[in-house]
Amino acid sequence: MLFFICIGCKNVTEKETEQIQIAVDSTGLQIKMVEKETADLNLTSFLDNPVDLQEFKKKKGSNVTTTVTNGMKYHLHPKINDSIFYSYNFITENIGPKGINEIVVFKYGENRHTYEDETEILIELRIFNEDADLGKANLVGLARKELEAEFGSDYRILNNRMMYSNKNKLVILELDDSKVISYKYLKLATENVDSDLIQQLME
Repeated sequence: MLFFICIGCKNVTEKETEQIQIAVDSTGLQIKMVEKETADLNLTSFLDNPVDLQEFKKKKGSNVTTTVTNGMKYHLHPKINDSIFYSYNFITENIGPKGINEIVVFKYGENRHTYEDETEILIELRIFNEDADLGKANLVGLARKELEAEFGSDYRILNNRMMYSNKNKLVILELDDSKVISYKYLKLATENVDSDLIQQLME
């Protein structure tokens, strides 16, 4: 019996193999097909690392202005000495009425005042305009159904916004006619995302 099962398994593609769970119980060998929770995996991956920041900065080159900024109380603030928050403002081909795309980072160490700093930590994205250079973080213009297909339906509705979260990371997407017109991505100092904090984040 095991021989025939092994022969059958050879014809299964690698992708299909990842979806097979083999379980042994008192009745003998059982084979079950298990669907991977792709949306959950996509969401976790996005919230952990929404954009390859160093690659993105290289693509933008000189189309950026930088300023030292104050981190908000709700921002993740690693306990590292000689650190600052920086704001990058990136020029895009089309700039809408809401403003310029902005990225906030936490910088520390001897390279904290350099654009090429590779140790900086992404803290926040404030995205108002489409930008293909953002890769998977190019969410402006996507329909709600596209977001649900990519990240699943486990989100909160806040007025005209959708919020996905996992631990201390979240993304708040502003919608108009069921399409994303802007969004914020944040790494927070807490995993306790209550109504008061959400109100601050939406301002």
